[in-house]
Amino acid sequence: METGAREINRSGLIIACVAALAAVLSGCSKGPSSAAQAYVDDLKLYNYPACYDLLSQQDKIDRTLDQFLTGIPLVPPVSRDWFKAVVEATKFTVGGTRMLGTDKAIVEVHVVRPDLPLWERTIDAEAGPNQDPGSLAQKSLTDGTFPKLVYDDDIVMVKQPTGWKIFVDFPAKDEIYKEHAEAVKAYHQHDYDKAIALYQQLLQNLDKEQATGNEGLKFVYQRELSDIQKVKSQIADAKAYIPNLKLANVDMKMAASGVPAIFGTVTNGGDKAVDEVVCTVSYYEGKGKRRKMVYSEDHTIVATPLEFINFDRPVLPFIPGETRKFGFKLNAPVQIQQKSTPDLEVTGVVFTQSKAPLPKPQPSPAPSPAASASPVAAASPSAAKPHP
Repeated sequence: METGAREINRSGLIIACVAALAAVLSGCSKGPSSAAQAYVDDLKLYNYPACYDLLSQQDKIDRTLDQFLTGIPLVPPVSRDWFKAVVEATKFTVGGTRMLGTDKAIVEVHVVRPDLPLWERTIDAEAGPNQDPGSLAQKSLTDGTFPKLVYDDDIVMVKQPTGWKIFVDFPAKDEIYKEHAEAVKAYHQHDYDKAIALYQQLLQNLDKEQATGNEGLKFVYQRELSDIQKVKSQIADAKAYIPNLKLANVDMKMAASGVPAIFGTVTNGGDKAVDEVVCTVSYYEGKGKRRKMVYSEDHTIVATPLEFINFDRPVLPFIPGETRKFGFKLNAPVQIQQKSTPDLEVTGVVFTQSKAPLPKPQPSPAPSPAASASPVAAASPSAAKPHP
């Protein structure tokens, strides 16, 4: 009886070993192209655990499954609310394979997906005052009427004991995303030379090592860089356009937080759509020939995102004939504010580079009952709160 049990256990062990070996051999027999196709198929089916299982051993060390779900390769960075809808609207076509030795390969993948920044601006421009942009966006995905971005990307495969696996290099990707965030920040601070240098550096860094998704990132970042280079080339024209931006109803009040703030309206009296408007508050002491500037601070009163922001707020350029309210807190030291007189003027403009349709003009905001002309009036208590 004991001998029979041993034989059964031995037979079971042999069967288990054979099954395990068969699984390994099956994984090894699947070529890099088939493994890449399995990844995009699983992605389209929202089978994220299967996608994770296709990662290289090193990538699994660098990312848990939960962490992987916050940044899945080949998918653009969108919020959870839009992730499935964007993946469903994206088409992946696996192409040819280039072998790099015996244990590494590059599988080409053709990608057609929503052009996210253009899509967001287009939906926001078309949405009426009583329409929900999110609903319009979802309908455009369902109907296939969204603007499309078309490019070629790479899936980098490495051969491991369990078969061909996808190599992502998450730590390097994290550095790229940090560099990109810094580049976008520099752009919004209107430091175009710094922004351009950062973009050029991150594009070079994407070329340092072959990893899944790098070619797609290069395509997107190169487009953003080109727009910023155009903005820089238009600096002279933008300065000439400044007189078309008219400030009115400028008033200095206490914000809800109890600090001085400036409020007013700005009107685009020219013929160009504008993404950003910068104002400078200059503080002066003395009169006549003794009048001198002692401090200045810049504030962006119109700021339109360069990147996709998941429909968190309307992304609309400042169009000709439009009037907008603005408000911002003052940063000058208290002694400067007490002893000097502030003056406000428009000092910077960024023209819209997007090809999205322009929104229809909206009714102008009603003027403030406590309006005054620039120079800014003396501060008075108010519960008003400046815009962020």
